[in-house]
Amino acid sequence: MSERPERQRGLRFGYLLLTLLGLIALAGIAFTVLRPPSPEVAGASTAAALALAGMTVVGYGIRGLHSAQYHLDRNGLTLTWWPAVYIIPMHAIRELRPGPTSPRALRGWRGLRWPGLYIGHARTAEEGRPVLFLATAGPAQQLWVVTEAAIYAISPTDPAAFREAFAQRAALGPTQRLPQTTLLPPWRQRAFWGDRAAWGLILLGGLVLWGMWVWLCWRFPDLPAWIPLEGSTALDLLSPTAHLTRLPALGALVWAVHAVLGGILHEHERPAAYGLWLIALLVQILLLGALLQLVPV
Repeated sequence: MSERPERQRGLRFGYLLLTLLGLIALAGIAFTVLRPPSPEVAGASTAAALALAGMTVVGYGIRGLHSAQYHLDRNGLTLTWWPAVYIIPMHAIRELRPGPTSPRALRGWRGLRWPGLYIGHARTAEEGRPVLFLATAGPAQQLWVVTEAAIYAISPTDPAAFREAFAQRAALGPTQRLPQTTLLPPWRQRAFWGDRAAWGLILLGGLVLWGMWVWLCWRFPDLPAWIPLEGSTALDLLSPTAHLTRLPALGALVWAVHAVLGGILHEHERPAAYGLWLIALLVQILLLGALLQLVPV
């Protein structure tokens, strides 16, 4: 028995959200490219960056919704939700029960949810047991698959029929004993995704870069037409319009390239990856220092 949860509502909302974020990103990028630096440009570029990050998260949710499937047979329950496949053997399932109706039944929620999508992690308030949500409805409409290791929250289209089908297959007995496991593609098994220090270095470099750009945008409207290099009498060496924006542009290029290369090297050459991220952070600090010298507080 294989079935897909009701996905249309979640997909419609997801694509609507994706379109809205895309329009915000395009508008912010266009405004940033076509106008000189200013506080308004700083706001527009920041909105564009946040919208692009949001599009990545929403796209992740949509991709998971497209793949969502529950497969039940006499050997166990297989939950497919990209990028993972969760295998729950029949002998590991203690019971199927309705999800809680009170929001206080859960604590420590982490995940992604919108109308028609409910994925993430939490713990039960009373027992502190981990709960993995792979559903398209809220807890009150979910069916909880209780095992010794964890609780899996799913949303079959007809929970009563699903429970009956489970009882029928459990009565038949398994033909093979499956392990309770989670299957992930190779890219998702990389230690990089769970390395907080790595993400901290990357994000810190990005914050310094963002601060440099915002500072330039804030000060740019009040700058003179020409700014000479310190100690130089040649006024054609540096112009705010032609040159100052190259500092954050160079910083963005270094930050992006080092972030990607570090992510590639992290699995097998972790010291080299950390070195790249530290260099990128140092470059941002040096460029910010240069900008503060040229554009004093």
